[in-house]
Amino acid sequence: MALKKYFTGFVFGLIGIFAFAPFSIKPLILISYAYLIRSILFENTHTFKKLISWVIGHWGFGMSWLIVSVYYYGETSILISLVIFILLTLFLTLCFGLPLIALKYRLFRGKTGSKYFKIFSISSLLILFELSRYHLLNGVPWLIPGTVFLDTPLHSIYSLVGVTGGSFIVYLIATSIAIFWEHRYKIFFGSLVLFIPIIDKNEITEFDLNVSIIQPSSDPFQKYNLGYKSYIENNILDLIKDTSLESQMIVLPEAELPYSLNSNNFRQFIKKINKKDKEIIMGVWNINDKTLFNSLINVNTNQIYNKRHLVPFGEYIPFTSSLRGLIDFFDMPMSNVAHGSSIQDNIQISSIDGVSFSPLICFDVAFGNTVRKSNISSNFIINVSNDTWFGKSMGPYQHLAITRIRAIENNKWIVRATNDGISAIITNNGTIVDKIDKNISGVINSGINFTYERSLYNIFGHHIPFILALIVVLTSLIIDLCSKRKKY
Repeated sequence: MALKKYFTGFVFGLIGIFAFAPFSIKPLILISYAYLIRSILFENTHTFKKLISWVIGHWGFGMSWLIVSVYYYGETSILISLVIFILLTLFLTLCFGLPLIALKYRLFRGKTGSKYFKIFSISSLLILFELSRYHLLNGVPWLIPGTVFLDTPLHSIYSLVGVTGGSFIVYLIATSIAIFWEHRYKIFFGSLVLFIPIIDKNEITEFDLNVSIIQPSSDPFQKYNLGYKSYIENNILDLIKDTSLESQMIVLPEAELPYSLNSNNFRQFIKKINKKDKEIIMGVWNINDKTLFNSLINVNTNQIYNKRHLVPFGEYIPFTSSLRGLIDFFDMPMSNVAHGSSIQDNIQISSIDGVSFSPLICFDVAFGNTVRKSNISSNFIINVSNDTWFGKSMGPYQHLAITRIRAIENNKWIVRATNDGISAIITNNGTIVDKIDKNISGVINSGINFTYERSLYNIFGHHIPFILALIVVLTSLIIDLCSKRKKY
């Protein structure tokens, strides 16, 4: 019977993953978190083990795309991949699971006090725990509950209080189900109105800047093999020939070329591009003072941006001294990349005076506050990525959803160029104007519009919901301390 309960916890953690893209069965996030909160608050037996089983189901499988990277790119055995998978799951459990035990404290268990206040207190504490995802292990802001409101009636909440505001609503509903258990069905089915799909039709025909996106879809397993360099170069050059004559900018994905911009190979490749009056934006490997950076460059102006947030087990290796040499993947040059500075300028475009864009590389776009700060004075965003790291997992679809939310939060159009999908033009409302799906080689010829008005979120960031959550939690503590003193 006890084993059955642990398995139940695992299943409820697992089903929460299906609330995210590409499945997008959004209400499942409420069921998953309601079970978690109910188990911690109102069941006095095996609480810790139930929590661990939930976290393994949710985080272990929700972050499994990291293991895809290790197994496929490292060309290692399934046993070693499994060991890394277990270690990563345990680490995520310690970082994001164990703090939830705080919900078990008397602060939220007392029989006195308003149930409604407890709902806000618990939800606020969960919001504060969510903040840790942006910092621990250099940040893993994945599976954020608030992202489920994309393409729903609450779609616009991101421009006001960001994805954190969306998470707060998820926690409020899930906690309400856990506390008002006798009315759980009414609360759950009543909340479904928040998840009614809304599709924003795009009919924009005129643009401030005509843009072409190159999606090469080259084979990631051959990229660094001898002889494949010519194929990559010729493929890109052929795709550039398919760009529109009206395009003012051509955007290539993250570090597509198998050599650095400091090399003679890169200089020779750029000479082959018939730039004319087109701006060339591309991801590159960049070696500066013997340090390797994952960078983005405007070839026309030579302005460079270095990626800030690196992917763990992808671009840098935790516990490097123990793992490097164990797997061939960890000895590849891109597994020892340096973090870019937290303060970097936006990149100007030469074709239009006074216009600049915020550069973001791959994982950078997952960090809402980083994106917000870089978009205080920009006109649009360019996000280059290499989502082949995700393999055939759900990672690329979740990555695109996160990118769309960043567009809404900052009221900015986004140009997204990836190696093998999903490349897209995204409006400031999060609408996809055009895209190229996974594993397709092709070109997007479209455009973007500039926006000048800052959203409320872009001005204040996620500080509003976090500060409110902190105030509620501190108030709860004070009330609890006062009630204990009265008893004595």
